[in-house]
Amino acid sequence: MTKSLALALLLLLTPAAVAALEPARGVVVRVTVDGTITQGVADYIREALDYAESVDATGVVISLNTNGGFLEATQDIVLAIRESEVPVAVYVPPGGRAFSAGSIILMAADHAGMGPGSAVGAAEPRPYDEKVANAVASWLRSLAKSAGRNATAAEAFVTENLALSAEEALQLGVIEHVADSLDEFLVEIGWPAPAEEVRPSPRTSIVILITEPLHAWALVILGGLLLLAGLSHPTFVMEGVGTGILVLGLAGMGLMGVGLAAAALMLAGVVTMFLELKTGHGVLALTGAAMTAIGLMMVYRSSPLLSAGAGVGTAVAGAVVASGIVGFYLYKIRETLRLKRVWGDLSELVGRRGVVKRAIESRGEGVVLVGSELWTAMSESGEGIGEGEAVEVVGVEGFKLVVRRAR
Repeated sequence: MTKSLALALLLLLTPAAVAALEPARGVVVRVTVDGTITQGVADYIREALDYAESVDATGVVISLNTNGGFLEATQDIVLAIRESEVPVAVYVPPGGRAFSAGSIILMAADHAGMGPGSAVGAAEPRPYDEKVANAVASWLRSLAKSAGRNATAAEAFVTENLALSAEEALQLGVIEHVADSLDEFLVEIGWPAPAEEVRPSPRTSIVILITEPLHAWALVILGGLLLLAGLSHPTFVMEGVGTGILVLGLAGMGLMGVGLAAAALMLAGVVTMFLELKTGHGVLALTGAAMTAIGLMMVYRSSPLLSAGAGVGTAVAGAVVASGIVGFYLYKIRETLRLKRVWGDLSELVGRRGVVKRAIESRGEGVVLVGSELWTAMSESGEGIGEGEAVEVVGVEGFKLVVRRAR
């Protein structure tokens, strides 16, 4: 009897235990994108979509705040949204922006919403290229039309560089909702709130970090400077750390698909910084940093949906100045080391003055006091020099000094 009751109880509890181990169903997965649209962000969104499908989520909501990004990464995100088995909503938070690449992602969403004070649009390629502009405009028009939105207004984001406030976007049918918060937006589209935020994996977090153009450039500069300092003061620590950081920065440039000219200029800049070890007064380090900065600007100019904000210029100026300071610091260290006596190197005595302590015989030798040390010496002309006379060192032969009367 007892065994039967235990078995029945076990059968009743087993479904509940299994259900507790299963992922919660009916949740909304949240992705937060605040910054440049890069390959790392594309990987992050794909991870979130895969996770949402695995837990049978109601949908994925992307909280989007961006000034733009890379065209290839934007294409990957749009493709991931269109291929997703779960619905995708995009919400621009109050005061946020969905400019350039962001407006394309917003148009690709199944549900589009914005908060008060936010803006969308301004997707004209920079620098302007008619071929690229026509391609992006037709793409935006197609995305908007397939989602039942105002295709004409979406196309104007590119052709007229149109930018709309949240209220204007709602009136023109570019979006379906204006909500004060993300939770309110979710309620309006019939999804449960609050959403479950999904963080990027460690690998994706690193990719996000190094595929941000300014971050990758900063890693290249920092790695180069640390390696430069390490080679000046061999410790094997700074060399290792500097090399690792430099490789990360260059890897980020590779993942961004940086053009050959920009990459070559950055590498040439790093090499120029290393030449500071041989010569210069900080000038080569400064020049090398400036070359990498020009390479960074070329990255921004070669990406039609990517724009450099004011913060980029400030960061670049600061890094270039810092590079010059580090280069000058290394130069001063090099000068100090030159002044430091090297054991066994007598050439540093050339030009110094001394006093004859034991007369130098004609075509013979004597003893002179130079500094605080006594040295065997011979006359340059072969003539004798008397004791107590002042002499000047004009050369070195082995461990003997060649002197002449001081003038």
